[in-house]
Amino acid sequence: NENGQPFMGALVIYDGQQNDARMGLHIVLTAMEAGAAMVSYTEVVDLLHEGGTPGGPGAKVTGAHVRDRITGRTMDIRAKQVVNACGVFSDTVRKMAQPDAAPIMVPAYGTHLVLPRLSQAVRMGLVWFTKDGRVLYLLPWQGETLAGTTDQPGPISFEPEPTQTEVDFILSEINRVVAEPLTNDDVAAAWAGIRPLVRDPSADPADTKKLSRDHVIDVCGGGLITIAGGKWTTYRKMAEDCVDKCVELNPELKHAGKCVTPTIQLVGCDRDGEICGGSYDRIVDVLRERYYMDRDTARHLRINYGTRALQIAELVKNECYNGGFCMVGPDGRWVFARLAPGHPQLEGEVVYACRTEFALTAVDVLAHRTRLAFLDSDAALAALPRVLQIMQDELGWDEERVRQENDKARAFLDTMTGPSRRKAVVSERYVERSPQPAAYY
Repeated sequence: NENGQPFMGALVIYDGQQNDARMGLHIVLTAMEAGAAMVSYTEVVDLLHEGGTPGGPGAKVTGAHVRDRITGRTMDIRAKQVVNACGVFSDTVRKMAQPDAAPIMVPAYGTHLVLPRLSQAVRMGLVWFTKDGRVLYLLPWQGETLAGTTDQPGPISFEPEPTQTEVDFILSEINRVVAEPLTNDDVAAAWAGIRPLVRDPSADPADTKKLSRDHVIDVCGGGLITIAGGKWTTYRKMAEDCVDKCVELNPELKHAGKCVTPTIQLVGCDRDGEICGGSYDRIVDVLRERYYMDRDTARHLRINYGTRALQIAELVKNECYNGGFCMVGPDGRWVFARLAPGHPQLEGEVVYACRTEFALTAVDVLAHRTRLAFLDSDAALAALPRVLQIMQDELGWDEERVRQENDKARAFLDTMTGPSRRKAVVSERYVERSPQPAAYY
């Protein structure tokens, strides 16, 4: 290194490969299989109470008054037990139950950069300590290279954005370990996430390193149970502990049987071993041999959809005969239309997201189903007109809804470019488009 210390050895770890948005979606789909009723774009406006005013003696939380953020419709949902699992927004709901509740959440921003220029060089990833003792990494992720992360206090927001200071810090640290320096022009996407850290009363509120990364269960006015903190690696333990607390405190509830949370397999798994015998690379082989897919697309589908990758291939093949999303080449092989050059995401994934994964907005597709926005904001922006066209056909949008979706998606993508590359796209209105042919790359 720069201090003249020799290289002594290395460890190989397998981490940082999760597609968190799709994992959350697969958890939702698995819960629905088990009988849960799920809704999206539904905002809790207030909690329902019986027996007194919120936070007062005798008051009990009995449900929630909610609003559909797309249609504007409101309704009351009643329940024997209400659980608050709202991450960094948990304190807002806690104060609905108990207005004087002391806040427990401390948001911590983590900035990430996607660097395509390093994608061929960084095959296994690299983790090192920064000059100030923090940990930084370069990891292969979704076919690109992901760099991060930082750990800074910040405001609670539905659309957190990275600061130029954080972007510059990550780039400067990367330039300590790479042969050719990187600049802002090498950043294909820059974005920030918010960690839902839980406050330790004895710690300095400004020092996120001393805040708990473990989950906590809080009970406040009217019996509202809050599950907060924690991390993806313990999400099943968090769920089990939360349900146990509900049964412990609420005499109207009891366990239906032994907890299956530790062993249940999510949708997309080869549960019975009948599809690929538990060897998921066989899915790649089938996609390539039976459907003639390119290797990068086949791997992308296998990694992000599991066994359901075969459903996407079959859906697109069937649509091919109706003139969409793929074409039959002169050699009789199917050629699948991609959303953007150089990226494995397929146009057929947009259809699949609308029909089976409850995608309701263009941001749903670009950010939370295909992840293209997190990998290459320019590519996502270029793909937006085609995504709108497909979603209009699938969901029956009128032109005004398409205009609204275009503006919202452009505003979102503007937060994914990084401050120094930010485009003035918020004010751009949707331009009437003629039908575009599918793009085959």
